[in-house]
Amino acid sequence: MSYENKLLQMKKMLKKSAPAKEAKETAFAKPDPPEYADRWEAAGLERIDNSFGTVFRRTVRYQPETVHGTSSLGELKEAAAAWSGSDGVHPFAAGDERKLLFFDTETTGLKGTGSLIFMAGLLSVKEGVFVLDQYVLAGPAHETAFLFETGLWKPGFTVVTYNGKSFDWPQLKTRWTMNREHLPKLGDPDHIDLLQGTRRVWKGGLKSFALKSIEEEILGFHREDDIPGFLAPIIYTDAVKSGSPDLLLGVLRHNEWDLLSLVTLFVRLTSLLMKDNEEPTPLPHTNIGKWFGDLKAYDRSREVLEEVTDLFFDDTDEAYYHLGFLLKREGRHADAEEAFLQALGGGLDDLKALRALEEIAKLNEHRLGNLAKAEINCLRAIGLLKSMDSLKPARKQRWQEAFDKRLERVRKKREKAKG
Repeated sequence: MSYENKLLQMKKMLKKSAPAKEAKETAFAKPDPPEYADRWEAAGLERIDNSFGTVFRRTVRYQPETVHGTSSLGELKEAAAAWSGSDGVHPFAAGDERKLLFFDTETTGLKGTGSLIFMAGLLSVKEGVFVLDQYVLAGPAHETAFLFETGLWKPGFTVVTYNGKSFDWPQLKTRWTMNREHLPKLGDPDHIDLLQGTRRVWKGGLKSFALKSIEEEILGFHREDDIPGFLAPIIYTDAVKSGSPDLLLGVLRHNEWDLLSLVTLFVRLTSLLMKDNEEPTPLPHTNIGKWFGDLKAYDRSREVLEEVTDLFFDDTDEAYYHLGFLLKREGRHADAEEAFLQALGGGLDDLKALRALEEIAKLNEHRLGNLAKAEINCLRAIGLLKSMDSLKPARKQRWQEAFDKRLERVRKKREKAKG
């Protein structure tokens, strides 16, 4: 028998003698309830035992008349109804009261697969009553039970969070993936992130967008004896090790306030976006007008910005600036030029002023036929550009070349018109 044939024979023998691989173990090993379960129950937490382990839950019910800050929870009904009758363009248009699920988590860390969600707060409206369910992780071994019990795998809701698109929901998806072998599939629901909306509306007017700051400056709510968020992971870890839930109850209250603030913030933002409420300064309304423009809701954007310029006398430069582009888009070239000229009243930053001058020059060269104005505004732009020391050299050079080219072309057209 040749050497090659002997090798083939040996391989066949190895295959025959190799032990069969054991089938993958998929059965779930349900952990025992924690030793401190009785103590947590005595503190007011409901114990739930499901197929995957133990979960603790705190449930609170609020009547619509409940006031949080300067708003009542019941105002949510009218706010949600306003969106149901909208054109569906805005991200908040998914705000059907029956589907809204206000969601907030507390975690043992900010990032990474080792960071656990140890508390999940869910607030929704059921038969006219606001129901808050706070689920608490009984311990790391009970994570599957905890995630399953939240019911977040069920379809048909719109999740409302504060920074949830960047943190809470991605963190939930990570933990779900780690336990996916035993859990139903997690869906991808509609998501309203109130942090994004808050930044869009009050950009340039607030120093901090932390929820606590928004509560104090916008919602009229001030926390007393609140546990700082950074202490929550330490408190939870100690509660599991010691079995004492005393400080953990403070974290539950912190989470509860977060969720109540989400409801009233949704109401507040809706009232501004739907023009049911007016801020005493033009900035939020200007930001709202720009937001609708970015969403391509141009008629709504123009309507908001024109109201700003009609109702306010100061700090309207930004409104006129954005209005100028909308009017130009509609072919109202003379009105667009006037808007850009109004925008140059002194409040614009240098880059926007540069763009406004460029638009005025373009309108006069191509649409309004006033080449002298086009030349003057090119020169104004070049003068402004020289003083913009903060602009990167390469970008400054591109702007300079563009205006030099436009200026040369406009002057040639003027000479030609004279001849």
